[in-house]
Order: sequence, then structure tokens, then C-alpha cells
Amino acid sequence: MAAATVPLWHCRSSRSGAKKMLVLGFDGMDPTVVRRLIGSGDLPNMKRLADTGTFTMMRSTIPPQSPVAWGSFIAGADPGVTGIFDFLHRDPKTYTPLFAQSTTLPGGWNVDLGKYRIPLKGAEVKLNREGTAFWDVLEEMGVPATVVKIPTNYPPSKSGQRTLAGMGTPDVMGTYGIYHLYTSDEEESRKDLTPNNVFYAYIDEQGVLEGEIEGPKNDLVPGSDPMVIPFKAYVDRAHHSARIDVGGQEVLLAEREYSRWVEISFSLGVPLMNLTGMVKFFLLECGERFRLYISPIHISPASPALPISTPESYSKELADAVGLYHTIGLPADTKALSQGAFAMGDFIDQSLSVFAESRKMFAFELDRFQRQQEGLLFFYFSTLDQGQHMFWALNDPQHPYYHPVEAQRYGGITDDLYRQFDAEVGRAMAALPPEVPLVVMSDHGFAPFRREVNINTWLVKEGYLTMTTPDLDEQVSILDSADWGKSRAYGLGLNGLYLNQRGREGSGIVTAQERRRLLEELKGKLEALTDPQNGARVITHAYISEDVFSRDHLDRAPDIILGFARGYRISDSSPLGQLSPEVVVDHLNWWSGDHLIDPLHVPASFLANFKINRDVPDIKDIAPTIVRHFGGQVPAGMTGKPLR
Repeated sequence: MAAATVPLWHCRSSRSGAKKMLVLGFDGMDPTVVRRLIGSGDLPNMKRLADTGTFTMMRSTIPPQSPVAWGSFIAGADPGVTGIFDFLHRDPKTYTPLFAQSTTLPGGWNVDLGKYRIPLKGAEVKLNREGTAFWDVLEEMGVPATVVKIPTNYPPSKSGQRTLAGMGTPDVMGTYGIYHLYTSDEEESRKDLTPNNVFYAYIDEQGVLEGEIEGPKNDLVPGSDPMVIPFKAYVDRAHHSARIDVGGQEVLLAEREYSRWVEISFSLGVPLMNLTGMVKFFLLECGERFRLYISPIHISPASPALPISTPESYSKELADAVGLYHTIGLPADTKALSQGAFAMGDFIDQSLSVFAESRKMFAFELDRFQRQQEGLLFFYFSTLDQGQHMFWALNDPQHPYYHPVEAQRYGGITDDLYRQFDAEVGRAMAALPPEVPLVVMSDHGFAPFRREVNINTWLVKEGYLTMTTPDLDEQVSILDSADWGKSRAYGLGLNGLYLNQRGREGSGIVTAQERRRLLEELKGKLEALTDPQNGARVITHAYISEDVFSRDHLDRAPDIILGFARGYRISDSSPLGQLSPEVVVDHLNWWSGDHLIDPLHVPASFLANFKINRDVPDIKDIAPTIVRHFGGQVPAGMTGKPLR
């Protein structure tokens, strides 16, 4: 058990009176939906919390993106302290988009042995989140904490506490989810679903399909092709089933069945050096058509190829207790649904399998928490967030992607998910005495995503961004075709707009004297932007970063954060600099709900079994509340205020 592997678990605080606290993080839980379902009697456990303690909306961050909001929760401070302002930021010298949560630093000190280059110092992944995590404050106090799947903590920050990384954790490719699809439909096999892999499924006369699972390149062999794992599928169309042989293991699947986790091992060609991952197989169709989905290659928690927990043994301890479990930060494959590899029913099945794993892990940790004398348990669930992104149009006849047939069949899935999450709240309430504080929280709410906005196209049309080509389409990107010597502003990331500032950007032209006037000008024009279809405002607030954030890491922030109106969001092409012919168009995709908008329109949810000292809390207030509960002094870097 962890008591043998984590020295802190033997600690006994010098403070008088052992205390405990449980925090449940339900990503995307919307307070309006919670209020409606409490009113209809569908959430009896959350109603008990509301009746005896507190239920209210909670301020999210600017912008209300998950890594930004959870980062502020962790550090008890605004994004100016954490340095996380978006999923993406950029290198100002090259304008290159970068992943905001972590940075991969190259290895060094290589030794060449024949065709192999052996790194004596491996590559390092650096967590970019700043500020002091609440569990580090508890550790200094001698209070044990278990923090499971919290976003914005990959790689996990060094700690003596039990932590398991969540959102931000990649697959073994170093990406955020690349799947394989084998299909006997020739037309489908020719689709370009980059970066995902689509192959024609050739099944021979004996009913055998020979395929490969493509992994990462072998970095020990410079210039090598990606490593592959071969597999065979023995297809029985008559009985709508298949047997898959891979890596010495057999997987038997019926049509529409999702497999267990299957560990696969890539040989690096050097004795005792292998890279272990794991996949699931989903036999989507096995009749007239054959379609086999293979999940992204997750890091195996039993043999992690990259750091995912503290201590390193914790991920394996969980796997030994509950079985292998998803490790990629966004485990429900929304891309497979958006790109047509999944039908809605397939996505629901896969999404619910993720939720089932999370529930199993929570049951294990809750049982352990019951037996602890003291400490904190934080447990995170992703399914509500990823589900609502894809399910919104099922209940929104005004959405341009509304499908009546799917709505009739699956329209109840969102409310059903909320009821299942309520059951987890009930499980927690039954396990703990009423004097143990219980907090149920989200990072933001949800809104429709009906119309999409390309902010770089708007900047071009308004004369702030100059291109070297007259074309405005998705084949043109500012990264390739911007004339930086004539451009004053550009958009990168999901809510960010930057000035092309002299001395900061590689080819910046905006002077320090011009800067503030240009920010005010852009803010005014952005907030006046209307939709040509209906005259509605597109952006309700354009937040000037220096006016709303602490200044600790303000240098990482976009100059303006775009607060879109409800119903609008950045287009899929705009965050990486691609253009489009029109500024605002219909959004035609199952990704139909979102929260990358003005935080005033998508507040988070806060429920607790105790009263709080203000009407509307802020997400940054929870970490100071945790510290104060355990008798600690709130660190000066936490800009939030305790709620009790």
C-alpha cells in the first residue's frame, strides 16, 4: 500500500485535532443545468448539499478554459500568477504556437553506438504552471493529500504527496490522441483525417486482416521510421465478431464491443529497452462493412514511459488495485466523432467507459480516504465536459448541426450524465461523517457553439494584419503568409490576440508609445463587432490583460483576451493562424457546446456541505479555503480568499 511508499503518510502533524476534506472536481458542470435538475428532483444528493450547505454559481477565470481555471484553482491565484492563459501560447520571436501547460526540453550528452544514439541525459518535460500548489502547502504542514487526475499538472510537480496527472498528459506519441481506423469502405479509407491514421482493411479469403499499430519514432536511431506493432484480425462476418492477435495476446470482440486495455511493447533495439503503451480495440462494424477503431496509445500506468504520478509507483499502485485505466488527458475521443469515425452511439459508449473507469478509481480512493485519520482527497472527472461539448446540439433545435433522428434517440444523455454524477456525490456523502467538509465544484459552465469566428480574417479585413497573398481560405496561414513588417496584431490560441510589438515579436512594429492606444482601439472595435446574419454582438468583452491580471507572469499573456458572446466561439482554424473567407459562419460539427467565451456567460458551479462567507465565490478562493481548514497560514502568493 501507499503507506509503505510515501514517507508523508507516516507523518503526524503537531497541530491539534486531525481533519479531513474531500473535493470533487466535475469539469464543465453547469450551474443552470444543476439548478434545473435539482428543481425536477433528479439530483437528490446535490439538493441535500444545497439545502444544508451551499449551492451557487462561481466565478471562473478569464478565459474560462480548463487548464487556465484548474491552474488558478491549484495555486489559489489568477492566471497572472500561474502563467497559464490558454491551451496555447506562442514564441514571440518566431510566432510559433506552443503548448502552454508544458515544454519538452531536448536531451543531451549522446553516445553513438553503431546505428544507435544513446542519450546519457534524456529529454525533460517541464511543467509551466507557476505558483504554489495547495497540496504542497499541506505537505509542509504534514497533512497528507491525494490528488487524482487534476488538470494542469503534467508532468506532475515534484511532491511527497500522491498525485496523478490529468488534462495535459499526452499519449506515447507525445500528442493528445492519435487513433487508428481500419475500414473496408474504400471511400472512407481515402479520407484525410490527419493526424489520425485511416487504412483500407483488406480481408483475405480466409477472413484475415493483417494490420499495424503505428507508434513513435525510435529516438535512439536517428532518422528512423515510426515503430510499429503488427496485429492480425480473424474476421467472422457470419457471427459479427473478430479475434485480434497482438503482441502475443488474444482479444475476442463482438460487433460494437469495446475491448479491455491491451498493453503493447515497442522494442527500441537495445537490450532491456522497450517502450510500453496500451490500446483498446472497438469493433464498430463486422457485417457487410468491417470497421475497427484502435484507441490512441495511452501511457501504461503499470509501466509508464513518461512521468505521470508522484511517487512514480502511485500510478502502478492504482493499476494493481483497479486494473489498467486511461491516462491521456482528454480520454473521450471527441475527434473520432467530429471526423465521422464514430457515430454518436459509438462516442457515448466510449465516453461512458471512461466514466466507469473513473468511478472505479474514485471508489478505491474514497475507501482509502475513509480509513485515513487525516488528509485531503481531490478527485477529478472529465466526462461531463467532454460529453457536453458533443451533446449540446442533441437538445438545441436552433443549432445548425441539429439532427432530429439523433436528438430523438440520444437527447436524454446529458441529463442522465448529471444524474450519474449526482450518484457519485451520494457515494461520497454516505462514506463520510457530516463534519468532514465536502466540496463539489466545476471550472466553468457551458453554452451553445452555433457560430464560429475567425479572428485573423477579421484582423485582415480591418487592416491590422497584412498578408502576402490576397487569398483568404483555410490553406493560408499567418505563420506562412503574414507580412509582419506591415502587421500590427494577430490571433493565436483559443481566446488570445497579440500586438506585433517592437522588441518583443521577432518582426514587431508596434512601439511602446502606440501600444495602449492600439489596445483601446482594438477593444472598442472588437466589442462592436456584429454578426452579419442577425446583427447580434459577437464579443461582449475584450479584456486587456494588463488591466485584469496580476503581473507576476503577465509577459506570457495575450495582450487581449476575447470574451465571445453566448453562441459564438473562435473557429477551429483560427487558433493556429489559418484564415477563412468569412469572419463569422455556421459551426457544422458535433462539437456543438463550448465555454471558450466571456466568463460572465459560463460561470462554474460550487456546492458544499457548509455555508460560505460570500454570495459568489471565485475559483481561486478554494485553495485558500483548503489551507485554512487544515489550520495553515494562506501563502502570500494565493490571491484568493478563504470561504469560511
